[in-house]
Amino acid sequence: MFKIVRFPKKLNNFFSSLKSEFRFGHFEYFRILVLLMAAGWDDHNISSLYRYLDEKYFPHRTRFNNFMNKVRANLEHVLAAVAYKLLASVSLKEGKPLFLIIDDSKKDKRGKKMDALGWVHDPITGKPLWGHQYVKATIFACGITIPFGIRLYVKDKDCKKIGIPFRKVTELAAELIESFEAPRGVTVLVLFDSYYLCPTVTNACRRKGFHFISTLKSNRNLKSKGKKCKAGSYGAYCFKTRKKSRIKVKKAHRTVTYHYVDAGFIGVSKLGNAHVVFSRKNSERKILAIVTSHPKLTAAQMITSYDFRWHIEVFFKDAKQLLGLGRYQHRSYKAAVTHLHIVCFAYALLTHIAITGACEKEHKGKKAHASMKVLQNTLRHIIWEDTAHYLQEEFPNDISVFKELNRLLVAA
Repeated sequence: MFKIVRFPKKLNNFFSSLKSEFRFGHFEYFRILVLLMAAGWDDHNISSLYRYLDEKYFPHRTRFNNFMNKVRANLEHVLAAVAYKLLASVSLKEGKPLFLIIDDSKKDKRGKKMDALGWVHDPITGKPLWGHQYVKATIFACGITIPFGIRLYVKDKDCKKIGIPFRKVTELAAELIESFEAPRGVTVLVLFDSYYLCPTVTNACRRKGFHFISTLKSNRNLKSKGKKCKAGSYGAYCFKTRKKSRIKVKKAHRTVTYHYVDAGFIGVSKLGNAHVVFSRKNSERKILAIVTSHPKLTAAQMITSYDFRWHIEVFFKDAKQLLGLGRYQHRSYKAAVTHLHIVCFAYALLTHIAITGACEKEHKGKKAHASMKVLQNTLRHIIWEDTAHYLQEEFPNDISVFKELNRLLVAA
């Protein structure tokens, strides 16, 4: 990848509407960092990203560090505005629900003096992890994942040092849900795992008029026909005594079969009556209990809808491996939050490229089903094309050299 000498004109339509949200010239730093985060390789800290800029045409690296610590914009508001813009550019089919997916992730950090660092439980290893935890909300519609909001969790003792109000992880999730404004006439299904199935989150869904689909922990109390039982034991009992149904769900590279038993509307502790379905994936022994507040969803619809929650896991995987989510080295809380948002903007930029690329190709507003790696290469090609135009303008007599470079680039 060559050094960037100017911002590609082809990407102006994504950023132009955001300029008024920034003060003191911070918009230029913002869009350059988003571009670098989306197109860069290796580490995604400021030092590594700055290597892709030509120092002759861009401010010194320290100015970008200053931006991370003192950004003059409400990034939460700006990211939501970008999400609504992307959502408006896809064609939501009538009667099809829109999914708002909530989940959290952790990132280990080696630093000792970073703000908000602490021990958090890592569900993958089952051991405590020294680092940061953040809660994420994504929109999933028409096969497209759109980042909507992200919040960095800070423990009570650190909140006092930083000067921010303390919020539990579930309260951060509820805040994201309540901040989402759905398009008129669209049914919103909020997807989350059993950790978030608590009054704080479910009441936030109800206040917004949304319905939720979640899983139940095996020790969750249920009440069926006046008898109390645990979700795990009741699910095993249902699978032994009731007739099982089957549904096949097509995924990217395979088809998954779910066997399930519809338990109907039963009492769930802290929720009241809710529709519960017990399902088993392929030949696995584990029985998963799925619950929803939607009064009209069938058991099969509950299973297929909850299956979309996996897309936020794909988001975390791509954001961490390709876009540098969590790879910041700043000490301040604000810089860490800024980095997390810049990564979300980078993901949104690549999503924009996928959507507009499909529109230009198919003229139907459908999504181009391309991986993040493919979209990153598309973005790098856009940068190279703009650089080639710049060189042709600066050195008009050396056209043959640029033609050969373009030929070799396409051949590669």
